[in-house]
Amino acid sequence: MAENGRIHVLRGGPPAAVRLVGVALSALIVIGVGLARVGCVNRHTPPGHEGYLRSNPLLGAGEFVGIQRGPTSTGLVWRQEVVNIDMRPRTFSEEMSIITAERLPLTFRAHARIGLRAGGVKDVVERFGGANWYAANVGEQFRSEVRAKVQSLDAFSVKARSGEIADTVLASMQDRYAKTPIEFLSVDIGDIAYPTVVVESVIRKFVTNEDNERKDIELKIAQREIDIGIAEAEGVADAQRIIRTTLDPMFLQFEALGAIEELANAPNATFIIQPTGKGGAPLLLNIDK
Repeated sequence: MAENGRIHVLRGGPPAAVRLVGVALSALIVIGVGLARVGCVNRHTPPGHEGYLRSNPLLGAGEFVGIQRGPTSTGLVWRQEVVNIDMRPRTFSEEMSIITAERLPLTFRAHARIGLRAGGVKDVVERFGGANWYAANVGEQFRSEVRAKVQSLDAFSVKARSGEIADTVLASMQDRYAKTPIEFLSVDIGDIAYPTVVVESVIRKFVTNEDNERKDIELKIAQREIDIGIAEAEGVADAQRIIRTTLDPMFLQFEALGAIEELANAPNATFIIQPTGKGGAPLLLNIDK
């Protein structure tokens, strides 16, 4: 402003509208930075895991974004979340209590070693319950398969055939989950325990069998001794029958005369010979001096 030939400079701040715009811009910058810090995330997947990535919008449902294999991370991304699934093989054990074919209770453990196929995390999350996949979709099927194979057997056949049972269950479960990311690697049946009443029954049966076997042996020995006695008696009877039927009187008389001749040559012996009739052997009477 010019007054009396002088120029005066007006001093003061910018207009109110300009100041308001500046404040608004500063606020927007602060809000943007805050939102960026809140919305941008870095999702990590540890070793041995696969991560199922999906969006996490402020409104509406999230969508599948992709898969990452650990160990890795996404870097800074806008509002995403990850479901990490352990893909490494693990052993799952089931306590089983089953009534066998002869209505006897039997307890044992069934062990299954199961892994997840590489790249199958999407199906695991969307179809099989995510990290809870075994309890949600596998455990009951595994128990049912074991139960079906065991309850048709006798209690004491289970232990003897445990390997066969395990192989059969493994083949069935591999066939059931062949087109899924779930892979059965092995099955084992162990820690078989019989109730006390069953064990006592087996002991009694074993003792009874031993007693019966011992009695059978004793009976066979007695029968053999009887057979030997019969054979000896039959031999004596046969000998007597042969003597009676084959030795005629003339032969006996001849033998008797031979004996008399030997006695006649013996010293200090006196005998009286008495005939017994036609064809008979004479009687010898010894007379002491």
